[in-house]
Amino acid sequence: MAAPSSPPLSGIYIHIPFCASRCIYCDFYSTTLRNQGPQYVAALVNEMEERKAFLRDPVRTIYLGGGTPSQLGPSNIVTLLRALATHFDLSRCEEITMEANPEDFIDGTWPLSSPSQPSMAAPSPLFAPSVPAAAKFGCQASPSQPSMAAPSPPYAGGLECLPITRLSLGVQSMVDSELSLLHRRHNAAHVREAVQRLSEAGIRNISLDLMYGLPTQTLQSWEYSIDEVLKLHPQHISAYNLSVEEGTPLNKRVAKGELTPCDDDTCLQMAALLRQKLKAAGFEHYEISNYALPGYHSRHNSSYWTPTPYLGLGPGAHSYDGDRRRSWNLPDLNHYLKGVRQEESETLTDLDLYNERIMLGLRTAQGLDLHDLESLLPKTNPATSSQTAAQPTSSQTTTQPTSSQTTAQPNSSLTTLHTTLHSLIDRNLLQLHNNRLTLTEPGLSLADEVIRSLMILPD
Repeated sequence: MAAPSSPPLSGIYIHIPFCASRCIYCDFYSTTLRNQGPQYVAALVNEMEERKAFLRDPVRTIYLGGGTPSQLGPSNIVTLLRALATHFDLSRCEEITMEANPEDFIDGTWPLSSPSQPSMAAPSPLFAPSVPAAAKFGCQASPSQPSMAAPSPPYAGGLECLPITRLSLGVQSMVDSELSLLHRRHNAAHVREAVQRLSEAGIRNISLDLMYGLPTQTLQSWEYSIDEVLKLHPQHISAYNLSVEEGTPLNKRVAKGELTPCDDDTCLQMAALLRQKLKAAGFEHYEISNYALPGYHSRHNSSYWTPTPYLGLGPGAHSYDGDRRRSWNLPDLNHYLKGVRQEESETLTDLDLYNERIMLGLRTAQGLDLHDLESLLPKTNPATSSQTAAQPTSSQTTTQPTSSQTTAQPNSSLTTLHTTLHSLIDRNLLQLHNNRLTLTEPGLSLADEVIRSLMILPD
């Protein structure tokens, strides 16, 4: 896996809970009531005003997720982006992602025209430091006097006029029967047509989401979906193993015996096949579920796997201060539209920070810095253990862990960590190189087991 490096700034996630219909597997907070767009955007702007001091640093990434953000329609998205530029420092923003469904670019929700110059070239800083961020949100902006008025025709929803730098399309499968089972509104032909239209409009940063482990899905049908998606030449692919979540229609059908989830061995074969095919196609496997052509990794999602602060706006959205405090808005659209934002929060303990670093770090190509991991170990009394961590020979220094501490008698947690690491490396599930721990190819298939074995469970 190749490892992208990025400077830590801040991110903003905006939850748009509207969907045209509900998929049988989804447990995200969403609603099919779509006539509340303007009212919802107004509520989001109110929350921006209330929480504009949350982020101390400039915003590097913005992510419009859901639900289906494209269901808001072009005019509401314009209003939303304009408000972001007013309330936050976007001078160093280099990525704005919007989730969408393929049919949105076929049914007229988002008409596309062909720009004279593509607006979604390879990722680059979106706002020059010397130019006010708000100036970039007018399609016809004059260098001397930026216009923030709503774009006029032929815009009428022209995505290419907005500073959206990245689109994430929910494809899930290229097999129509599987899409029908999931209650997706599009078919494989819609996916091909949507990607073609987006490409013809000059959009050059498209991510396609896939799912494997579906009921009725076979290794052969999964391979077909991979091959068909690669023919569309996306810059990024995300692939998720379907999980049966409590309370979803899928869970109810499985409980009744109407559907049978894919077995674990087949799911592991599907994941291995995906890695093999995408690597051959030039994709970098930079996170367990994410693959990108060089330069096209998701900067926003990558921030979730590091201690980067981010602000979540909208019901159900989560925020993190970059240190120890996580908070989240309760998923209650009715209260939110009335201006009543209900929030809960937690303060992370030393144990939480240690376990999260393992859980998030090992998902990525960058892995974990062993010295950092040792420094995060919850402190215990060294006298509680008389064991000494096993020390490798000089020929093993790039493959086995050593203690970064100079004490002759390490604490029991450090001893346990080193013992576990030795075992995982011996089993070829982890590798240590330049003091960084990363999953091996076999380790990727057993990532959950590896991560659980390194975490410390609370008493």
